[in-house]
Amino acid sequence: MSEYSVSRMKEEQQSEVEALMAASFEKSLASIFFLHPPTTLVVTYEERVVAGLNLDVFQVNKRVKMGYLGWLYTAREHRGKGLAGLLLEAAIPFLRDLGCTDMAGCIEGDNPASFKQLERSGFCRMSLGGQIKRFGVGLFKLYHHASRFFDMGYFLWHRSLDGSAQKPHPEGGKALAITVAANLLLTLPIALGWNIPAYLGISLVQDKSVLVWGVIFSIIARTASQAAVAHRAKVKVIYLGWDTAYLAALLAPLLFGLPFPAPGNVYIKGSAWSLEDEAGLLARMALVSNTVLSLLVVLIPNAYTFLLLILDTLFFFYPFCGFNASRVKRGGRRARLLSLLLLLACSIFLLLY
Repeated sequence: MSEYSVSRMKEEQQSEVEALMAASFEKSLASIFFLHPPTTLVVTYEERVVAGLNLDVFQVNKRVKMGYLGWLYTAREHRGKGLAGLLLEAAIPFLRDLGCTDMAGCIEGDNPASFKQLERSGFCRMSLGGQIKRFGVGLFKLYHHASRFFDMGYFLWHRSLDGSAQKPHPEGGKALAITVAANLLLTLPIALGWNIPAYLGISLVQDKSVLVWGVIFSIIARTASQAAVAHRAKVKVIYLGWDTAYLAALLAPLLFGLPFPAPGNVYIKGSAWSLEDEAGLLARMALVSNTVLSLLVVLIPNAYTFLLLILDTLFFFYPFCGFNASRVKRGGRRARLLSLLLLLACSIFLLLY
């Protein structure tokens, strides 16, 4: 009787592994695939590779050596057999033997199928503050290896291998307050004229005080509207702020004199749910949120709210898939059409305003 077995990838298995990766992920992600044969674990069944875990091992700083969980994939016909757990269980002693002090991986917030197993294996979301404290300037090295400078809506799941305490990711009201404060702070280059267009005598944002209120009302109203839809559906949710979106939120004001929203999002709580089953609820949350943002555009016309509405309507692709446009897209053609009509109406209003 055939059994599943885990081992380090052999040289002759590399082409088989690459083919399995290509079949498991969207083609748009191929540019950031990596495969390090000495640190890639595979599951074989009847002498065929049916699952794999690509690990990237590197020194972050003097005290932290990272075992980064890059790509975890399973052949379609072998899914649901616990192979992800099997690979993670094997990865922990494998990385310890290599001297790793930490393990981490990045997963989009609406992907419980991926982070469920990490949760079971002792991982937790790591806040930006926790990342800075643990990795210091080595954080840039980690982000480079993980290709996550701009992956908005993805969270760094972390597990310590050296017994260090892990501080959980802030959520709820505290996380919302941090997000609002951070977004306000990142509009300072616009308010103070510290940006390239301002130096050229161009001001794309006329009323700076309205921009401030736009930031505050947009994030709070967007969050509250999503939470209200989930509450009505009797589904427990949590608010989580983002970390990597702040780089774009810093660069956009400096380079273009325009805000880049980093609003965080409302997520279904826990991992005991399926994206396929809850796609409809998430789409409704996104549509109600977009409706509220549209009303704000009319009541308080400002660049922040309008740009957030654009991102939540059109930007469903990597690395922006944490925005609500990805939820609208999964809601089907009707949801996409309704969202586009809201954006079109707001665009016409602003042209005539």
